[in-house]
Amino acid sequence: MDVLYVDSGDPWNPRLETVSKVMKVLQGVHKVLKPDGVFISISFGQPHFRRELFEAPCFTWSVEWKTFGEEFHYFFYTLKKGMRTSDSKQFSIDKCDVPAMSLFHDELEDEDFIFRTDIEELAG
Repeated sequence: MDVLYVDSGDPWNPRLETVSKVMKVLQGVHKVLKPDGVFISISFGQPHFRRELFEAPCFTWSVEWKTFGEEFHYFFYTLKKGMRTSDSKQFSIDKCDVPAMSLFHDELEDEDFIFRTDIEELAG
C-alpha cells in the first residue's frame, strides 16, 4: 500500500485523491476476505498515519501491528475480518466512500495565503 502514498503530500493531511485510492483498495480487500480472513500489510507508514483509514467504521476487521527494524522502522499490520473490538478507536471517518480529511496544506500552498491571514485572529 505504500505505493499509494508516494504522491500524498503532507502525511498528516494526505491529498483527497490519495485517501480515495487507499479506501478503494481497503474496500476491495474487505470485500474479498472471507469471514475471519486475514490481510497483512508490511509498510513504512507509521500507525498514527495508517490507523484512521484501517479503522474506518465500515470495516469489521481488528487492526494490530508490530514494529520491526532498528534505525528505519517498518510496521507489520494484521487486519482480521470480523474481529473488530468495541474498544477500537473511532476516528473521524464516518463513511467508506472518501473520508473527510483536513487539507490545510492546500491552503498554505495558495499564492495569496499571506494576504488572507488575519493577524488579529492569530494574536487573539
